[in-house]
Amino acid sequence: MRISAALLIFLVFLQSPAHAEGHSIGGKAGLLGLGIEYSYSISERIAFRGALYGSGYSFDATEGGIDYDFDLNWDSIAVGVDLHPLTGPFRLSLGLLANDNGLSATSTPNQPVLVGNTLYTPAEIGTLSGAVGFDGTTPFIGLGWDWSKSKRFGFSLDLGLVAQGSPDVSLVASGLLVNDPNFAADLAAEEAELEDALDDLDVLPFASFGVTFRF
Repeated sequence: MRISAALLIFLVFLQSPAHAEGHSIGGKAGLLGLGIEYSYSISERIAFRGALYGSGYSFDATEGGIDYDFDLNWDSIAVGVDLHPLTGPFRLSLGLLANDNGLSATSTPNQPVLVGNTLYTPAEIGTLSGAVGFDGTTPFIGLGWDWSKSKRFGFSLDLGLVAQGSPDVSLVASGLLVNDPNFAADLAAEEAELEDALDDLDVLPFASFGVTFRF
């Protein structure tokens, strides 16, 4: 009986209104990585929210005829404002991302490959190391639902777009031609080719699912 009563009190606590409690914390998972966020509601319609995202993912891909090992690094801080036009779970969001998201890439060819417009041997290339970055401060816009709004505990879903700018690619090599000006020109052409291939990432769609606790 005592266990049942304690469980009932706990469930009542979770379902109790929390409008007067403007603070919330939550965990997030989605296309910006794993994150933790804090929100403060100044009214039924307006809340300020901040989040810290991080994590990584590795994959292989071929770009420009060269096989790369890619590491995708999620690393960002988001701050923004949420508008609840109907005072319910639905919200519109607008804010800024301190964006350190990016890609790192390595390739060690075991046969001749084209770099730019010239065929080079593995010894001439060595290991190619690359980095792909984006604008450091980027705006985002989104919509979502916060089903914890009238409870102590609930879930959230956000969908949106981050305008992170065109990718900036840098490549360096470690082979025999590392100081050769013609090879450097072909390497610059390869960078431009990679930038064109990744240009669709200038506007990044995202979706994230969260668990939120209000206090």
